[in-house]
Amino acid sequence: MDEGFVDLRYQGDAGNGNDSFWPSFTDIMMVVVMIFMLASTLLMVRNWDLVRELRATIEAEREAEALARSMTETSATLEERLAQAQHDISELRMQLMRASEMNQSTQQRLGETEQKLLATETERDRVATSLQQSQREVRLAEDRSRQLSDAQATLEQRLQETLAEVQQLEQARDAQTGELAELRQKFSVSEQQFAMLQGDFDDLRVKYDKLIKPARSAQGKHVVSVRYWKEDKYYQIRIRDMDEESYQTVNRKQLHQQLSELKEKYAGKLYVKVIIPDDSGLSYNEAWGFTFDLLKKYDYYHQE
Repeated sequence: MDEGFVDLRYQGDAGNGNDSFWPSFTDIMMVVVMIFMLASTLLMVRNWDLVRELRATIEAEREAEALARSMTETSATLEERLAQAQHDISELRMQLMRASEMNQSTQQRLGETEQKLLATETERDRVATSLQQSQREVRLAEDRSRQLSDAQATLEQRLQETLAEVQQLEQARDAQTGELAELRQKFSVSEQQFAMLQGDFDDLRVKYDKLIKPARSAQGKHVVSVRYWKEDKYYQIRIRDMDEESYQTVNRKQLHQQLSELKEKYAGKLYVKVIIPDDSGLSYNEAWGFTFDLLKKYDYYHQE
């Protein structure tokens, strides 16, 4: 020991000659190399962890981008289906209004026929009452005297005429009853034929659209929504562009002006969505005429 320190040199007790310098230098270099190797190993492990975290982050970003694209495509598909469903609902609502108007007309005809039948039954009751009165008069005449035989014959003749009238009235009543039953049967058959024709029309329309051109779709189109209804005998029109958040109240002139501008701006890509509310107060002809006019003039699918 030298002043309290341990001599770490190789063969430290051999003196201070030149032979002790190189072993000590070798030991120091060995320690340096070991420290370098340990530091390099730690650095490689740390870099490997960083690379793995970087790969995980890149994969997470790819999954997030894929999820965002999927949600965007799903949103576009749902919006398209919603627009198509609203258009189909408007068409079905107009068809329902037309069927309701036809039903009301038939009910009115049935009511008129029933009123005629009721009048016939009233007339029959009156004639029956007259017949009873005539029969009483005949019995009184027979009891009064044979001298009234001429009057009795007259009364009998009146009775026969009255019976003939009653028979005619009963025949007329039976004929009207048959006509009423026939009308009811025709009404039932008409309803069935209407349902069958409506189904055939829908099938033919689907087949026609498939054969002639692709189905009407809002995908990739500029959608403009038009609401149409009636309040207190006044027609109400509101319009909303897909780039706007709320509807605007317009008159017919302003409506056609805006649609003309949009048609010119989005040539061949303007999708007009006509919405008829449930409580619109419109007849079938009013709703269908308004819808057909707008689609024919501005909608891309109905342009020649």
